Amino acid sequence: MGCLVALAVVLVGAAGLWGYRRQDYRPLFAREAGELVAVRDSTGIGYGPDGKLVTDVTLVSDSGLEVLLRVRAAERSDGELRPAIILMGGFRTGRRAAEIPPETGDLVVASVEYPYHGPRRGLSGWDWVRRVPALREAAFETPAALLLATQYLYARQDVDPSRVTIVGVSLGVPFTVAAVATDRRVSGIALLHGGGDISTIFAHAYGDRMPARLVPVVATLVEWAMAPLEPTRYVEAIAPRPLLMVNATGDALIPHESVVALYDAAREPKRLVWFDSAHVARNETEAIAELMGVTLQWMEISGLR
Repeated sequence: MGCLVALAVVLVGAAGLWGYRRQDYRPLFAREAGELVAVRDSTGIGYGPDGKLVTDVTLVSDSGLEVLLRVRAAERSDGELRPAIILMGGFRTGRRAAEIPPETGDLVVASVEYPYHGPRRGLSGWDWVRRVPALREAAFETPAALLLATQYLYARQDVDPSRVTIVGVSLGVPFTVAAVATDRRVSGIALLHGGGDISTIFAHAYGDRMPARLVPVVATLVEWAMAPLEPTRYVEAIAPRPLLMVNATGDALIPHESVVALYDAAREPKRLVWFDSAHVARNETEAIAELMGVTLQWMEISGLR
């Protein structure tokens, strides 16, 4: 009898874990985002390199979620509805992403602050593991933050709601894919220097910060913790909206196999562009301008601007 009970426990546990990994979490992201009920604390903080006004706003949802958003747009509206993008940058960049591109063309640009309040610098592989609970909570809220930001853009008087694109950069890619897969109104998605298969990315990026024998164990733990955000699970739901991926052959953070895994999981229309370069940093003005130029050109070809 004891063996049968133990077997039943194992089977129930295995079924629970299988369900956890296979569950579609998009309804959860949508519920967490809720409905935008207020925009407050709108404060102009300066001007971008192209002379556009940069403003910080706080978005408030009926779910209780509050999102810090940075917007870069023409100071005075001429009545024309313009295309818009949301930049989801790397973990350390957050809402500052809107200020980084030197030129943004005719776009209204917004970027979201990650809803995480712990340290972001100087973390080792072990530090990341210890902070998994806090990071996981913030990770679940990040697609919701993007969804709330799209609601804000749809309602702006200078934005064409039929031409809103989300651009995910680096570690912002999983959240971007989850958000666009959830909100069918988003017109398109561009993924810059990102990939799929979270465990492979973690092992590649942080494997040198811990004993080699522990890398696969820790990578598996991270994979399980972040399974609801695995981009290869959701990317096929982007179609028939256009998808752009731009990646670097010398990327020390995102391995080649992760890029291929995400691209292969996506459906047409999709495009993959490779540059003979390294992973982009936020202070590399020329590289950022090149990435932005490719993205703007693809948006024009795809009817997104």
